[in-house]
Amino acid sequence: MPTAVDVVKRFLDAMGKRDFAAMEPLMATNFKMTVTGGAVFTHPREFAAQSKGRQKSAIKTTDRYDEVPMANGMVVYSMGSMAGEWNNGTTYKDVRYLDRFEVVDGKITDMNVFSDMAEFRPKA
Repeated sequence: MPTAVDVVKRFLDAMGKRDFAAMEPLMATNFKMTVTGGAVFTHPREFAAQSKGRQKSAIKTTDRYDEVPMANGMVVYSMGSMAGEWNNGTTYKDVRYLDRFEVVDGKITDMNVFSDMAEFRPKA
């Protein structure tokens, strides 16, 4: 069985490619994703649709993974930075992010996304 970090790495790699078919086997049936600001999604496809209205691309560079045991699985933290392009054509880089995953029986049940993205958004 892959480690919790392996599951998260595979998930994030697939997410970066918008490969939902590769993500789905890594997600529990009760998967939940909460992003900065409090929006909740039950599938990464919903998050991608929302993001499409803001940016053309976002690429994560992970600096490290940390694992913390919990009663029925592992918590995995993925920390690093993002770079990409807004819909208006301007680019951004060095946006800090922290993703927190709960992995139970080799499946991601919960994902929380935190970032400084709001600090980098183009001003209206």
